[in-house]
Amino acid sequence: MPTTEHTTREIYALSVGKWFDPFVSVAIIVGLYFALYKTTISSVHLVLLIALCTSLYLFASEITRAPWTLRGRPQQSNIDVLARTLTKFLGVLVGILFFFFLIWLFPAYDDATKLQYLKEAVVPFFAFFVPASFVLILATEYILGEKKDGTYQFGLLARLQLRDITWKILFDGFREWLLRFFFLQINFYGAVWYVSYLRTYGNPDTAGSFIEFITRLDLAIFGVIVLSILPGYIFASRLIGTELKKVDRTWFGWVINLSCYPPVNAAIFGSWVRYMPASEVSATYHGLPSWAYHTLSHPAILYVVAFLVIFFALIHLWGEAIVGIRAANISSRGILTTGPFAFTRHPIYVSKCFQWACLYFPFLNAIGVLNSIQSGFLFLLVCAIYTGRALGEERLLATDEKYVRYALYMDARSMFAFVGRIFPIMTFRWRYEYWKTNNQLI
Repeated sequence: MPTTEHTTREIYALSVGKWFDPFVSVAIIVGLYFALYKTTISSVHLVLLIALCTSLYLFASEITRAPWTLRGRPQQSNIDVLARTLTKFLGVLVGILFFFFLIWLFPAYDDATKLQYLKEAVVPFFAFFVPASFVLILATEYILGEKKDGTYQFGLLARLQLRDITWKILFDGFREWLLRFFFLQINFYGAVWYVSYLRTYGNPDTAGSFIEFITRLDLAIFGVIVLSILPGYIFASRLIGTELKKVDRTWFGWVINLSCYPPVNAAIFGSWVRYMPASEVSATYHGLPSWAYHTLSHPAILYVVAFLVIFFALIHLWGEAIVGIRAANISSRGILTTGPFAFTRHPIYVSKCFQWACLYFPFLNAIGVLNSIQSGFLFLLVCAIYTGRALGEERLLATDEKYVRYALYMDARSMFAFVGRIFPIMTFRWRYEYWKTNNQLI
């Protein structure tokens, strides 16, 4: 079993991302928004432009440190390269058709506004995406050689070459495209909504109410979060090492992840574990957000809580932005060890839970002690759901020796290492031994 005897420099060297990429990505997103939000460009086209520019920067940044060289490319005939390229490109087209089939199939996605967003995005998206995909596939096959991945298997299926299909890889490809469908449309719709809202109702303004400023700033930060991970679900490329290396095959991983996103989260967080104050307390709160209602009579506490709300939102943004082009729920696209991941293995989930605690004060529900206790327990259940997501991701990544080295290092060096020293069951080492003993690492 790997040991924890590694230096900080060695652990940082495992990271597939560079510390400065998220700051440049966020600068591109914010800069383009402020340059164009007052123009006549539609919110859909503005989101597509931001996604394109962010993707181009991240692609350029990644390709400068790609390990391959043209001189080291495998020897292969141009005919073979072109044949594989055409098959994979056909697989991409099949994947796109699968995407639209699912939108047509499920009533949950039959929303007039969202479908209008999609229709407006289709022509400009495909005008760039389709030719860019062909060129990227061709360059990848020429430089890196053959890899008969899930997209290739889709192409074989479309060509009815059933005898040549590797069905296990095909099903992994199906999972990959299902994942992309689910998270791409969520993030695209979300990005358009946030951009449209801010363009309609105004950007954060310090000249107005402090509470309104913090609320609007938090909203704007979340919009940047969505825009920063959108490129990761648009494309993946073996040429720059951002392809999905492994997709979770467990029901647990898929169910607990999908429960946190629309439309499933409406049933989970909007009903079963709704820890936020119920609608009947709105009169008691006088229209104020929970964090402001509970602190308004103490200005010093009000400012401290407002600072914490924005602080945790920025940590969340930092974590998502450094993931960026490798955004990957229920899958692996490389190991990150820098930025907020140098402090804890799960900075995004930790920051989310802390921010929600500051935003909603679940333990101080305004309609009585029993409701406060109920809200507190429900909030702990929400944290437990995100703990389950973290454990699922760890088990998926634990088959990667690099992640094992990083996780064991974090057992001793993370900001929460003291918890593992008190409760060994909370350490990655304990879980890793358990998974190995019970043959759960697949």
